[in-house]
Amino acid sequence: MSSRRTVRQLVVAVLVGILVGGGLMAVTPAGAEVSSALATNWKKIWKKEIRPRADKRYYTKKQSDGKYQPKGSYETAGSGYTKAETYSKAEADSKYQPKGNYALDGSSYTKAEIDAKLAPLVNSVAATAGGDQSLDLTPADQVARSVSLMPPANGSVIVSSSAYILGSVAGHTRCSITTGTSLDGAALQIVTPGASAFQSISGTRGFAVTKGALFTVNLVCDESTGEASLGDSSLTAIFAPS
Repeated sequence: MSSRRTVRQLVVAVLVGILVGGGLMAVTPAGAEVSSALATNWKKIWKKEIRPRADKRYYTKKQSDGKYQPKGSYETAGSGYTKAETYSKAEADSKYQPKGNYALDGSSYTKAEIDAKLAPLVNSVAATAGGDQSLDLTPADQVARSVSLMPPANGSVIVSSSAYILGSVAGHTRCSITTGTSLDGAALQIVTPGASAFQSISGTRGFAVTKGALFTVNLVCDESTGEASLGDSSLTAIFAPS
């Protein structure tokens, strides 16, 4: 009899505990919240309440996979190189020269070659002479201006001259750019000023020059007929490499 009573008492105690616990869950605030949470269907709320309000700017996973290739797909999609199509490190090094290798394969200029090509430009020279001047001309040739320069390389020197002639007796006045001290008949500048009249005279000429050989050029003038004076002459020589 005692054993049956014991079992019956345990069953009754469990039932009482369940009833009491359920009552507390329903009556107390904390119990009510827990009970409500357990009874909430979150899957249903997600579908009907939260998901419809989600930001439409974001792609779904399926949309992203379709728009942007997933990892590993570049070899099958045809929009990129396969591993076999790319260069190995050795191939890349031979095709695209690494830093410091520019002078080793003959496809680029060496430093010495670049320096040699730039030297004539870096060392270009010029010489000029001019200023206030009044030179009475005579039938004999006279050097009106003179300039000299040292060519840094083989090339050419371009020489230009200008001046004005004031005639006192009408006649012919001649000038020439030349490396000598006499008029050069192959490069004459001729004007014919009237009495008490001004007239300009100018010219340009080129000369071949050699590196290291001093080059001197003169502006030579005379009065072939009549009488005149030469004023404010200018002479400029500029070296140009060949």
